[in-house]
Amino acid sequence: MTWTPRPAAVAAPPSAGAARIRVRALIAAVLFVPALVVAKILVLATEQGSRCLMYGGCAPFPVLLFLALSGAALAATVLALAGPQRMRPGALTAQLLLELVAVGLVPVFP
Repeated sequence: MTWTPRPAAVAAPPSAGAARIRVRALIAAVLFVPALVVAKILVLATEQGSRCLMYGGCAPFPVLLFLALSGAALAATVLALAGPQRMRPGALTAQLLLELVAVGLVPVFP
């Protein structure tokens, strides 16, 4: 009786859809910080934003809400990049929506 080893199980190659989702998630993650900078510059270019910068007295920025949104967007990014295939499209959608809300929060509080 001879023993012949079985070949190691080979994982299936990722599909083209998975690669597209990963690329889109990375692009959205990389563009998140520049979008925040552009939003802040646009706010400071307004009269109210300039007045808040120079004289103060404006409503405080909700830092905890912003950090919660950014953290959730980061978790969705990780899930879109490394999660199971069936969860990646939803994770990408969640990432994009959370980043959009976080960037939209910047103009509301100059």
